Amino acid sequence: MNIKSLLLGSAAALAAVSGAQAADAIVAAEPEPMEYVRVCDAFGTGYFYIPGTETCLKIGGYVRVQLDGRSDDELSGDEAGYRTNTRAQLRLDAKSDTEFGALASRITLRANNNDDSSDFALNETYIELGGFRVGYFYNYFDNGLPGETVLADDAPFNNGGFGGDTLNNSIRYTYDGGAFSVYGQVDAFDSQDGWKDDVRGTGHGQDEIGINGVITGKFGGVTLDFFAGYDFDRENAALASTLSADIGPGSLGIFAAYAFGENRYFDASEWTVGAEYAIKVTDKFSIAPGAQYWDNITIDNDGDFDGGDAWRVGLTADYAITQNLAAKATVNYTDVDNGARSADKWDGFLRLQRSF
Repeated sequence: MNIKSLLLGSAAALAAVSGAQAADAIVAAEPEPMEYVRVCDAFGTGYFYIPGTETCLKIGGYVRVQLDGRSDDELSGDEAGYRTNTRAQLRLDAKSDTEFGALASRITLRANNNDDSSDFALNETYIELGGFRVGYFYNYFDNGLPGETVLADDAPFNNGGFGGDTLNNSIRYTYDGGAFSVYGQVDAFDSQDGWKDDVRGTGHGQDEIGINGVITGKFGGVTLDFFAGYDFDRENAALASTLSADIGPGSLGIFAAYAFGENRYFDASEWTVGAEYAIKVTDKFSIAPGAQYWDNITIDNDGDFDGGDAWRVGLTADYAITQNLAAKATVNYTDVDNGARSADKWDGFLRLQRSF
């Protein structure tokens, strides 16, 4: 055997061994590509695509800490005192495009903890497709004005009524034409209370149904709306209107409502009118003085208004401490005459809120 044959034999042996090792080698799998969260700007700021879908999600809410205070109230029997309250609210909005228009849904979770009690409940939650909305949501009387003096859905005195029913299972259709919009809505009052039946001895049922509608027009810096609602169980209607207008250094707001008798939309009085003027003092600080008057605040056994009146004046101040952190304070004076007795009281609160 010569040297050449020896070298060739050695090379062949090494090649065979290398081939066998290559066949048995463990190859590490390549990492799968990650899908990073993408911003969704089709429905406004704050939305992002849920990974792997074409659905856009927005997460928001707030944490609120509040101190309430009041003076004695001879009519209701409430004594002077204060109350602390902490609230957390989480809201999830999901939207996507479909052949029928935008498909949207909202889930709102709210928890309160105060001196009286603690609770955790589902708040405004609904499904919306195109102009149709169905679910659990607020009606017109929860809107009100930005300040804390003029009240749309209730009154700061005990009138023996329901004080308005603003959050129900409902169905709504809205037509939005930009400067002009209109919606019609059907409400199932007390729909969170379970199965519906008559309430013995009251002359009313639990299965109350109401219908309402709102027409809104926008004309430059002026917005005007008109509300009409009818409670079928109590066979009474309510009318209301809100006007807001940019005037001078602030915004003027006027609210008025009229009830034909006791009903679930508005029964604080036969009629009321209130106004406030929100003044932007600086970029961070604003104040809103306001006043409201109610006429015929008592309700008799037949559901008719039967005398008495009340008025209220107050001031609300808002201060933006920094981005997403704000403070609000209000103080109000209310004078009530129910036809038999009269009384007055002070009330207000100091609030700190972090929104996200």
